[in-house]
This record gives sequence, C-alpha cells and structure tokens, in this order.
Amino acid sequence: MLLGGGLSPTQTYYVWVKRPGDNATRYIGISFLPVSGGLLPPDISYALAPNATLGTYLVSLSTSSSADNAQAIAHFGVWGSVNPVYQRTQSVAFLGGGIFPGTGLSLTVRDPAGNIVHQATLTSTTEGDFNHTWRIPANAITNVFTAFVDGQGVFDNPQEDFVSQAKFTVTNAILSLNITQQPNSTYQRTQNAALAVVIQYPDGSPVTSLSSGTQPAVLLLDQTTVASANLTVSNAANGVWTAETRILPNATPGSRYRFAIPAMAFDDGYGNKGAVVDTYSNYFSVTNATLIISSQLNGTDIQIPFGQVSILSKVTYPDGTPLTAGIVTVTVYAGGSATQLQSTFDPSTGQWRASYSSTLSDLSRVGTWTLRAKASDAFGNSGTATYDVTAQPYLFIAVLVAVVAALLSVRWSVSRYGRRIYFRVWKILRRPRFKRYAYG
Repeated sequence: MLLGGGLSPTQTYYVWVKRPGDNATRYIGISFLPVSGGLLPPDISYALAPNATLGTYLVSLSTSSSADNAQAIAHFGVWGSVNPVYQRTQSVAFLGGGIFPGTGLSLTVRDPAGNIVHQATLTSTTEGDFNHTWRIPANAITNVFTAFVDGQGVFDNPQEDFVSQAKFTVTNAILSLNITQQPNSTYQRTQNAALAVVIQYPDGSPVTSLSSGTQPAVLLLDQTTVASANLTVSNAANGVWTAETRILPNATPGSRYRFAIPAMAFDDGYGNKGAVVDTYSNYFSVTNATLIISSQLNGTDIQIPFGQVSILSKVTYPDGTPLTAGIVTVTVYAGGSATQLQSTFDPSTGQWRASYSSTLSDLSRVGTWTLRAKASDAFGNSGTATYDVTAQPYLFIAVLVAVVAALLSVRWSVSRYGRRIYFRVWKILRRPRFKRYAYG
C-alpha cells in the first residue's frame, strides 16, 4: 500500500516503479486523483508477486503516463530468502534492500524450536541492498525457520529503526550417489567383489556417516538378492564409499551378478537419504574358485628302492581361506605308470599329508618323476600343482657294489690263503714216516 500527502487535489498522478536491477522507472498502469487534503487514496497499492525480486525499490509519482517527471519519490525494500524451501547442506541466500546506504544491520536465524542457529552483522551497499548466505547443517531441525533483520536507518530516513522477519523451510537432504569404479568383469568364488560410489549432499560436500545397523547395498543375481554388501568410507575427503562382499564358495556360477543400492536406502544417520532412484552397477561373472596349492617336499631326489618322498600341501581358496574339508590327491607319474596317493588333513599344521615309498619294482622307472597334487571341494572348486623329483638307484648300486666287492674279497682271500694251507698240509702229509721196533 502506498501512503502520502501534499499532492495537488486536481492533478492526476501516475505511479512509476523502478525494481532492483532496472535502469529506470516504468509506468505500472496505476493512476489516481488525490483525495481531500491532497492524500493518496486508500486503495492505491503496488502488489508484490510471491517471487518478487529482492532488493531496493523506487516508487515515483508522475503527472504523465509517458514520462516520469518524479513529482514525489520514495524507497522501500523487499527482503528474504531467495528460495522458500531448502534442503539440508544447501546455502540459504538472504537478499534485501531499503536500508540506508552504508548502514549496519543484524541478521538472526532461528530454528523451529526457537534456537538461534546463526547470526551475522552486515553492511548495506550504496544502493541500500544487502546479501548473505548461510549453509544449513546436515543435522539441522527440519520445518519452518525464521530470519530477522533489524537496525537503524531506512533508505529515506537514516534515523528510523526497523525490524522485519521472513520465513523459509528446511527439509531433509536428498543424497546423490554416483558410481566411480565398477566391479571387475569376473570374480572367482570366495573373492571379494567391490564397487566404489561417491555419495554427496546437495551442496556437493561428502557424506561420511551411515545410519547404524543399515546395509543399503546388496548383491543381486538377476533380480534376486543373494548377499548384503558392507558399505564403508574409503576416502572421506571426497565421499567415496566402497561396497564389498565375499562371494560364497557355493555361489551359483553365472554372468548376471551386479550390485544394487535401492532408492532412498542410504541414510546418513540424520534422516538424509538417497538416491532418488535405484543405483545399479555393471553386470559381472562369478566362476568356480581355483584352489591354490602350495606344497613342500622332503627333497628333490628319491632313492630306489627303499626311499620315500613326502609332500605337505597347504590348500587355500582365492581369498586365503584354507581348505579343511575336501579331497586332496597326489598322483605319482613315473615310467609311463601312475600311482595315486590320498592325502590326509592335519589340523595342527593346516596341511594335507601324503608320502610314497619306493620298492625294488621301481628300479625300472629310474629318472624324473612328476608328482601332481589335485584338490577339490564339494562345490566344484578345484586346483592342481605339479612337482618333479629325481628317482635314482645310486645308493642301492653303491651298496650292491660294496657287497659284491666284499664277496669277491672274501673269495679271493679264501682262494689265496686256502691254496697255501692246502700245500702246507699236503707237504706234511707227504713226509717219510719211521717205524719204531722193539727189541726184546
């Protein structure tokens, strides 16, 4: 509403307005004749739209509708938040005008509970305007907030006190989720499948908290949830979260696996949720696990016969989990034949044990033997490893040669000394013998 007096009662006046940002006033289609005493009629007003531009306005009364000759002027200010509704973490922009140029004023913001959550001291510009921004905390109370400006000095009267209030609404923030690293194209069973996502507040700041006890990320096979995925912060400065889950040893092999974070499933613990739509990763495949076999042999040689080779095998899944229930065999390939050995699990060492003792029949299989260890579990996961040993009879031959040599030595000794004894006995037996006669 426009108020004023001192106008010529017989003169028609035209209302001109200069809005913030305009270069000059413009006629707004309102004219009037002053009432008794030269006052403005009580029904003369300038209606502001709900989205009216914030700042300092100039109202001018002209005696012409085609040119503003400014018979009387006045200023007023429109102020408030640029938007009526804000999400948490967004910055409320306060703009206004109508203040005496260069004058200080106070801005105070109260939450719905009446608590003062922000205060600032501002100074108006040479045009009588002011502006200020305030970032809403991620855990702010939601509902209607009230902002106040107060001070001394309106545009047309530096001594006049003023106080005014405006309202705006704060809502929960809607979080954004963007995948920054897709899962690998293929994983073996027991490996950890992983996905990286950036989660941010509306103002682009990183989300670093998650509502306790929630697991918003899941692993899907086609449209079926097969596992939950742990979601942890891997880069707090940038809001990077890693969704990770261990693929079970008995997981169904296939190529239609992917991660999913359903819409509004992520909650930062303050009620801010996201994203507005379901978030899906690329599809990836899951295959049977290749078991890892690490074996120790008691040597690289085995004597034939009566030698022994022992093999201790540590068998693990790709993630390092030991195989404790399954089948581990060691096949000895030698001379075109194969001998299979069953390994037994030793829980005290976490290893599978097998051994092979050579016999006389192995003398025909001298050379390099190949030992192939094979492990498998009940779910079709398996692995193999091969090792070579040298089978040689050198010790046996050495012992045999020693025995033969000993026998020959005994024979030679017997032969040599036996002849000498023989001739000596023969000579003794050949000596002349004398008879004794008795004389009576």
